[in-house]
Amino acid sequence: MVNYNNKAYRVARYAIMLAIIFVATLLDRVITLGLPIAGATVELLVTFALCFLFNSWIDGFLASAFMGLSSFILAFPFAKVASQNPLISIVPRLFVTLLTFSLYRLLLLATAKMKNRILGQTIAIVPSTILGLVANTILYMGALTLFTDAYASLVVALQAVAILNVLPEYLVAIFGVAPLVLGVRRGLKLGADGNNWKISDVACKNEAVAEQPAVNGEISTNDNGDK
Repeated sequence: MVNYNNKAYRVARYAIMLAIIFVATLLDRVITLGLPIAGATVELLVTFALCFLFNSWIDGFLASAFMGLSSFILAFPFAKVASQNPLISIVPRLFVTLLTFSLYRLLLLATAKMKNRILGQTIAIVPSTILGLVANTILYMGALTLFTDAYASLVVALQAVAILNVLPEYLVAIFGVAPLVLGVRRGLKLGADGNNWKISDVACKNEAVAEQPAVNGEISTNDNGDK
């Protein structure tokens, strides 16, 4: 049985999260190469999916933190000068999935009595994704307006990206995140709620506790035999 709380497993899991988000961000940069603002269609889809996947606050926070870090790193080879400032590329993103995951958990409480857990998860994921998308747009464009001279105001900035960036990003994430999360959970046998890994972790701890007396008993027997 896999111990999901094992330190090595967690480090590997978070490293894989970072790698997936980095590749998704890289793909978006290549697709929108030459445009004034980098698109984030694949990046947002993957980031929000990873935010919900394990139903964990830590994973939720790290998802957007990794998105910001990836954006910051790739700003240099792709000459995205504004995103080279961590106050623009990283800091606003730290709040995105915190807001997203908070609403997700509240909606899970509201749908807790629903017998159809797939439907309950979908009801929780879709509005939370919309909140995350709006938060990401406002916070990022707000930081861009505040720390650069690219736009005269936040309203002007939002108008500039409304069609080319926001529309495809929102459509893909709104319709794609829930099926992606539920599909991956099914493939990884995490359960509809993504909580099976927590149950497995408790089982591993119980096994460890159960084995301890047996080990102590063997040591005690050996000691008596030696005497």
